[in-house]
Amino acid sequence: MSYEFNPESQLFEFPNPYKVENLASMISGGLLVLAGTWIMFDVRGRLAHAPDLPVFAVLGIAVILLLFGILLLARAFSQLRYFFGRNRPESLAPLLPADKDGDSDYARHYKENLRQNAISLKEPTGPLNGLLYSWVPQLIFAPIVIQYSAQTQFYNFLSLTATLISFLFCWLVFGQGAAHAWIGLVYGAFVFFQIMRPMVARTATTTGAIKESANVGISSLIILIVLAVLGPVVLGLLASHLPPVENLSVNGVVLLTLLCALAACAVFGLALKNQLQATPQVIGAARVVETVTMNAHPNKLLEELDRILMEKWFSRTPNRKYSRRSPIIEGPQGQFTAEIFEETQPCPQVGKVAEGLQHALSTKEFFWLTCLTALAFVLIASGTLMAVWLTRAILAGDAVWTNLTLTCSLFGVGMYCYRASHVLWGRFDFVSKLIWVDIQGSFESASVQLGNQISGNLQTSKKVINIESMTLRVWVSEIDTVIFGRDALRQMTGMRGLPAYAEELAQSLKGFAEQNSMVVAPTSAKDLARAEKVGMMNQVIADPANAAATALAAGKQQLPDHSEKEKMQYAAAMDKIKTMQACRACGASVDVDASFCGECGNRVATA
Repeated sequence: MSYEFNPESQLFEFPNPYKVENLASMISGGLLVLAGTWIMFDVRGRLAHAPDLPVFAVLGIAVILLLFGILLLARAFSQLRYFFGRNRPESLAPLLPADKDGDSDYARHYKENLRQNAISLKEPTGPLNGLLYSWVPQLIFAPIVIQYSAQTQFYNFLSLTATLISFLFCWLVFGQGAAHAWIGLVYGAFVFFQIMRPMVARTATTTGAIKESANVGISSLIILIVLAVLGPVVLGLLASHLPPVENLSVNGVVLLTLLCALAACAVFGLALKNQLQATPQVIGAARVVETVTMNAHPNKLLEELDRILMEKWFSRTPNRKYSRRSPIIEGPQGQFTAEIFEETQPCPQVGKVAEGLQHALSTKEFFWLTCLTALAFVLIASGTLMAVWLTRAILAGDAVWTNLTLTCSLFGVGMYCYRASHVLWGRFDFVSKLIWVDIQGSFESASVQLGNQISGNLQTSKKVINIESMTLRVWVSEIDTVIFGRDALRQMTGMRGLPAYAEELAQSLKGFAEQNSMVVAPTSAKDLARAEKVGMMNQVIADPANAAATALAAGKQQLPDHSEKEKMQYAAAMDKIKTMQACRACGASVDVDASFCGECGNRVATA
């Protein structure tokens, strides 16, 4: 099982998709290792007594079998545990740090898909592709790896079929002549260099990617037609001048190789066809447009959006941020833009992975893929038996050319089948949401003052940014994505609009903007308590007698809530207030027994 993102959720425990392939690889690798070991034990006695060239040739074959078997076992063992760690699958676009603005070409591409309400598909080019896509119309909606694989297998099948027809024609015409052995050599070389070697090389890389340039071109078909038409004539003219190569005849091997390769292409084509999905019935994105008025910095809207999206994180996994543009406010008035483009954590789709051999054989999507893996196992096992037979023939001094070419052909086609099936076994399908919020508007600076500016003891003022009729656009779409290999690039294959989600997000942002306060006022309990004390002191200054009585009454009510020390200090302050009077000239507070005012210097009038 795979790496868990969250111990509280089992959604990210992926079954191993390579179980069937691992089973075939381990059995094939075990047979190769056993064959290589048995050959070395069989020949070690002769190596000790009479070492010669055939012995060293047999040892070389044994070492190659061991190496090939160990490589198969190593790949199977490395895939026994399938870990799907953090930051996987690959993101659709380069990720941005949490506190940075930025954008990318990939992000703009997917935003344009949302804006256009459609998925952009790459149009196939070339006459052979036109023929293929006319036969299989739904191929245009398949992932790009499936499309390139289908194109490659179609070209391979055409090339192999043309080669087989050309080879059979030449063999039937000159099969009994002096040049019949040259037919197999010429066609064998052509099959290896023009078809088999490119087939194996372009099947897939370790990441599952198939290059577009790795297609069999029309030039190969032209060469095949020329070889089929003019080959018999050229061989007829050169038959009497060619050296005899009867011992090197490989006509049967070439025929068997072509048939095996055609069978592999046919099975791979059926496996690819079962990977195709029906033509999507719904493609689009939900868009909501709102007009918003607010008196605050527009960046507060992005801050609120971050909080809303954080509450909606899938399985507590942060969203993948692809684009962010913070609003820039400069000068007393102007225009601004802002945006956020994110993707929720991709969630694996259930039932898209073969959980075992029985499940693979009973599922349409994996039946022919399992057959392709089984064909690879049969070819590798047959090649192993032929290799053992080859070593016996070498030690006996018999002719080995036919055995050698057949062994190499079986291993070549078997390796092609393994590599071709490995790409499709690594398929994973995901579903996620793309969220794009775009804000555009204009602003003007303003100043707000609140409170009686003449007689009031408390005034508040604030410089605000006034935004009228700002445009708020929200796009939300649920997308289907696919990868072929744990670290392969991810491709979007489908999108569906979520109007309810987009409407909820737009209304939440609009409500936050319209309810945003533009007045500065005390909000904490300490601020309110201090303001109350300031008000009491103002009353003392204005009317000491009434203030003393009010403060004393309030103090008696609050005394039980304070410590003894605070009670004593508060009582002393109240006693002092009782012994104070106000100067009639300036209104300053003076002691009862004072003769002159400490503020203005006038004599204090006594009652």
